[in-house]
Amino acid sequence: MEAFQGVIFNSHDDFFRSPQGAVRSGDQLRLRILISKALSAYGVTLRLWDNGVERLLNMTRRNIFDHTPYGDHLEEYSLNVSCETSGLLWYYFIINTPVKPFYLVNNLEMLGGKGELLSFADQSRSFQITVTERDFSVPKWAQGAIMYQIFPDRFFKAEGFGNSEGKRMHENWQDEPDYKINEEKGYYPADDFFGGNLMGICQKLDYLKSLNVDVIYLNPIFEAYSNHRYDTGDYEKIDKLLGTEDTLRLLCEEAKKRGIRVILDGVFSHTGSDSRYFNREGSYDELGAYQSADSKYYDWYDFESFPHKYDCWWDVWSLPCVKEMTPSYVDYILTNENSIVKRWLRTGVSGWRLDVADELPDEFLKILRQSVKGENPDALILGEVWEDASNKVSYNTERQFLFGNELDSVMNYPLRNAVVSLLLEKITPSEFIDRIYSLRENYPRETFYSLMNFLSTHDLQRITSFFTGDTEHLNREEQAEYKPSREALLSAVNLHRLAALMIFILPGMPCIYYGDEAGLTGLKDPFNRKTYPWGNENTELLKWYQLLSSSRDEVLRFGEMNLDSAGSLLSIVRTYNGERRYGLINPTDTEIETLLDATYFKNDPQLLFCSAEGLQFSIRENGYYLLLPAKSGALFK
Repeated sequence: MEAFQGVIFNSHDDFFRSPQGAVRSGDQLRLRILISKALSAYGVTLRLWDNGVERLLNMTRRNIFDHTPYGDHLEEYSLNVSCETSGLLWYYFIINTPVKPFYLVNNLEMLGGKGELLSFADQSRSFQITVTERDFSVPKWAQGAIMYQIFPDRFFKAEGFGNSEGKRMHENWQDEPDYKINEEKGYYPADDFFGGNLMGICQKLDYLKSLNVDVIYLNPIFEAYSNHRYDTGDYEKIDKLLGTEDTLRLLCEEAKKRGIRVILDGVFSHTGSDSRYFNREGSYDELGAYQSADSKYYDWYDFESFPHKYDCWWDVWSLPCVKEMTPSYVDYILTNENSIVKRWLRTGVSGWRLDVADELPDEFLKILRQSVKGENPDALILGEVWEDASNKVSYNTERQFLFGNELDSVMNYPLRNAVVSLLLEKITPSEFIDRIYSLRENYPRETFYSLMNFLSTHDLQRITSFFTGDTEHLNREEQAEYKPSREALLSAVNLHRLAALMIFILPGMPCIYYGDEAGLTGLKDPFNRKTYPWGNENTELLKWYQLLSSSRDEVLRFGEMNLDSAGSLLSIVRTYNGERRYGLINPTDTEIETLLDATYFKNDPQLLFCSAEGLQFSIRENGYYLLLPAKSGALFK
């Protein structure tokens, strides 16, 4: 750690900030800062912004050190900050010297850790403290679990199950998804189906168990017009192509026998236009909001000019937005004894993933939590948030996702972005560490260990395709024709293996998007939603995922995390009950040859596996010799 002109602080270091992670209301947070005696500082003031009130707190000089790991001739100032109510606290340090005051503030990236010493105050660059409700908890089963995401229409079709009446079906499972714009509708309608169903998932549960899956996350399964089913037609019915409520119950029962849970996708910010609630297309007998202001659902929607001009999701007219806090909508989705979130939990479902959680009002999420936890305290509430969810601002509102009365956890887009940026050498290992430590600092510990850590989803390019080259600029027609070279594909698979290794050894829930483990490729929607390639899997990649998942023991599930870097080498150390796992990552295009200090390991290490061929490791008198191939990672115990 470097000194900042005689002032030393690092919020990612336990010495300076303890405990790490969010603080429970009623607890205290200890802050320390080290000041060089050469500055002749006569005091340090902590400027704290506490729930809208500025507080200036004098820190106490505790110790004078001649020698420390952080430098020599230093004075320690410390303070215990009382964190009384849930929310965000913000702070920086004022160092008072005979010349003038200096201000130690957060870095420009606002990632915490090392700050910057300024000659002027900049309160917009304060450090963050997250305070949660004292009784906040996350289901233990989710922490460190292995997740598998399934797009139901494309995973597996059990013959003889599901009703395809009225659906436009592909005859061949191996077909490419349709992608062209429907000229009449003016958009891509996603109305082609392959027939994957819930019974198909039942029949593949043993396959999922071979990947040591603990929880299945299903994209929407309720009745809808499209194959993605984010345009809900009826929250009370399973889509007939997928099966019935009894089929879902059977899936949950059979999964439970194998130690697997099931969570559903809740799409509560909008419905489909082709729904019993809106009924623009007239497909339902019930009077919809589009048809009449007398509809009991009329107040759910916001009409600028009835009936044709209404608020819709991202200006897609087939996805009319709902006004979530409409009392009858809250009653129907959340609070009624037989509300949607409650009734589906009773089928054996273990929780909800909330689509576009940042578009749901905080008050709606608070009521949702009460309803879900009231029905099943051990149910998981996982939100779709693309940024750091602890300080997310959406629609000019500072969100309260992780204060203990809304979500349990979120999708970990920041980790996915950090992993791919590291492996493409857009950031250094040191910068990667700052990003991950920032999440650890800002999130509750239980949340950090139950983050959904993914490489691909239905909203992103398949990770193998992502690594084949820069394809962001391609239009749909170009994406449909895109064929990477054999060399580019081999390189991408190698990067995929390394990226998967990282998410399996870091804290959180490593999530496999169906087919990634089998080498499935595809660019943006709908190409990332192809059918699982049964019988044509990349068997080597599949074996790699099975190896990674089988290594996911208590150490990797619950262990403390320590990250470090030495030049281009990243180390990930996990520790639990005296046991350790060591991950070493080389993100560069050249092999790394190094001698690891023997004190780095607790005992003589054992190599478990490496993501690429060519690793050399041996024990020598003066340390451990390591030759780590380019773009590779290894795990030791």
